[in-house]
Amino acid sequence: MKKRLLVLLMAATMAGSAACDSTDRDAAAPQPSVSAAPTDGGPSAPAPQQVPTPQPEQITLTAGEAVVAGSRADVVRFKDRIVYRFEGDDNDPSKVNCAADCLIIWPPLLTNGTKIELSGVDPKLVGTVKREDGFTQVTLAGWPLYLFKNDRTADDTIGEGVGGNWSVIRPDGKPVIKK
Repeated sequence: MKKRLLVLLMAATMAGSAACDSTDRDAAAPQPSVSAAPTDGGPSAPAPQQVPTPQPEQITLTAGEAVVAGSRADVVRFKDRIVYRFEGDDNDPSKVNCAADCLIIWPPLLTNGTKIELSGVDPKLVGTVKREDGFTQVTLAGWPLYLFKNDRTADDTIGEGVGGNWSVIRPDGKPVIKK
């Protein structure tokens, strides 16, 4: 029974990872803030889907140095974690294309409208985009911003280059490593 459960969990993890061309390297990594989507509760109702929710706290973006692919670079951080952009999103105009299971592995930087504090990041480059799910996501140079759930320390850049679609982002909104 335990073996069957393990196989099912592994299959579910791999399916979620495939949504964004990423790999789930560590299931014990911090999870994004999520809530269950409403259902009608009937017997044929689908299982509740986890969706990200905006944080009521202050969002602060800071610029600092980190080692990315063996080289030091200026990067953007949120809560002492590296910030990423998804190359599959659009920046002119801003459009979010990471959805569904992608958001579990790549939690978006959502805002509930509180002022975004900045340190070392040009305020003219910071904005927001309304997502199809109704939430508002923070952008830099038009690019929607994300974290990677497997980054655990301030120096982790594990998400860089995952699936050829994810980039650590510089304070000017450009990727540290061009894709």
